[in-house]
Parts: sequence; structure tokens; C-alpha cells
Amino acid sequence: MAISLNIPQERELARLIDYERSTCSVEGELVYRCAFPYRPDDELQAELIDAGALAAKAEGKRGTIVVITSDGYSFFLERNRAERERVRREKRDARLIGLSALFAALCVVAGFLLGRFLA
Repeated sequence: MAISLNIPQERELARLIDYERSTCSVEGELVYRCAFPYRPDDELQAELIDAGALAAKAEGKRGTIVVITSDGYSFFLERNRAERERVRREKRDARLIGLSALFAALCVVAGFLLGRFLA
């Protein structure tokens, strides 16, 4: 994952992305990117800029604006992909442990039967 965000940062980024999708898209397709006002007193916005989810850009007439970066757009996709991968690994590990336990039980039974019949 390219960036790491805490819960309030994630919520703010999700809010900005949802706002952009609802106001800047037509039939689900993003037509243009929204520019948000830069607020130097907003601590959360500054944290998102530092994390790389937002970028501040100087505009001539409007002053400084804030836009969502490509890392900001892909943050939730990457987080979901990483979660799916973690679940897949956990299931694989559980299957391996189960198969190992079954093999061990078969070995114990085979050893017991061999010891019983050969003794």
C-alpha cells in the first residue's frame, strides 16, 4: 500500500471521493476532478496532504487548491485487495494445518496398527 491513513483520515478521504463522484460524474463516469479549497488551519487536510492522499496546487486566480492524488484514489482499492489477500492466506494456512493434523493422525494410527500386528 502506498499510503497509510488513520480512521479520521480515511473517513475524510472517503467523504471527498464520494463528494467528487456525486458532483463531478455523469452516469458513474468521472467527467472532471474537483478542486477543494486549501484551508491551512484544517489539521486533517494537512495530514492528508502530508500522507500523499491530497495534493495542494497553486492556481492563479483561485489561490491554492487541493486535489485528490492517484494514491488517494487507489487507497481503498489497495486496502480491500490487501484484506482479500490476508483472508486468502489465513484460509490457506488453516487448510495446511488441517491437512498436517490429518496426516499426523494417520501416521499415529498406522504406527499403532503396525506395532500391534508386528509385536
